[in-house]
Amino acid sequence: MKSPLIAAGLLAAAIQTASADPTVLRFVPGQSPGTFAYDDFYVPWSKKIGDDSHGTLSIDLRGGTSIANITNMYDRVMGDVVQIGFVLFNYVQGKFPFSEVAALPNTAPDAEQGSVALWRLYQSGALNAEFDQAKPLVVLALPQSLVHLRAAPKSLKDLTGEKIVAPTQMTALAAKYMGAQPITLSSPEAYEAINRGTADGTILSWNVYFSFKIGEVAHYHIDQSMGTAAGMIFMSKKVYDGLAPEAKKAIDENSGEAASRTFGKWWDGDNNKNREIAKKDTKQTVVTLDPETKAAWAQRLNGAIAEWSQSRPGIDNILAQYRRLLADVAAGK
Repeated sequence: MKSPLIAAGLLAAAIQTASADPTVLRFVPGQSPGTFAYDDFYVPWSKKIGDDSHGTLSIDLRGGTSIANITNMYDRVMGDVVQIGFVLFNYVQGKFPFSEVAALPNTAPDAEQGSVALWRLYQSGALNAEFDQAKPLVVLALPQSLVHLRAAPKSLKDLTGEKIVAPTQMTALAAKYMGAQPITLSSPEAYEAINRGTADGTILSWNVYFSFKIGEVAHYHIDQSMGTAAGMIFMSKKVYDGLAPEAKKAIDENSGEAASRTFGKWWDGDNNKNREIAKKDTKQTVVTLDPETKAAWAQRLNGAIAEWSQSRPGIDNILAQYRRLLADVAAGK
């Protein structure tokens, strides 16, 4: 039986814990309210972490890009301006060369499987050198990008003569190996480049078909895997390590493989929805390559992957491991 003094001390500690203000973590995903990911994932995800923390944690979700954007997000999180952010690895120059393996063409069949395999790759320790500062909470391999053109190419055998906005190194190489001239611009700049006539098309996923107004300027779409981007919702290890145990537990329970699967699955759903809308639009032509042509494109794209790999010594082992993990995910393991 506890003494009155000990009991009083425990009661005082409990009252103090219950009345303490929660730790506030500012979360900037780089998107605004009304967008698919913001409303369908970021809002309920943030709320659930707060609810599960039993009052020890509050997620201050901030829409827009005034505090941080995709190009400076990593530095903002590491500098504690933002405590949780979303970033694509290709925007953090030279920091995540192996993690970008999830962005290769003809590798992951969809975002769900790609994201789960990427999380398992991270969990294996193969990417430890890249995650020396960051703690990923959710990882994402975006749905594969495809070719959007103002008009049909001269031939479906290649993209010779086409000027293509390619936002990432991988999509630029994919365009190059298909005979096109890649133009290095960011994804949001593709619309204006095509509209002005300085570009004939772009390589982007169906996810941004409406948000970047691609369908207004590009009316011929070759639905072929051309590479994509991969990224994460993340914190700095320093901030995470400083959290109370209950707060850490709430974050951990809403992170990891299951959350990565859910996030990828939602991106797939949005991607597929926009594809079907485009297919039903009489102003748009959506082309699926026949098996022979698809195989010829895949062979060219393997050349792009080989050149991409040259700047990443050791990536061959990572790619082999990632493909094994993808096979496990596809098999339901």
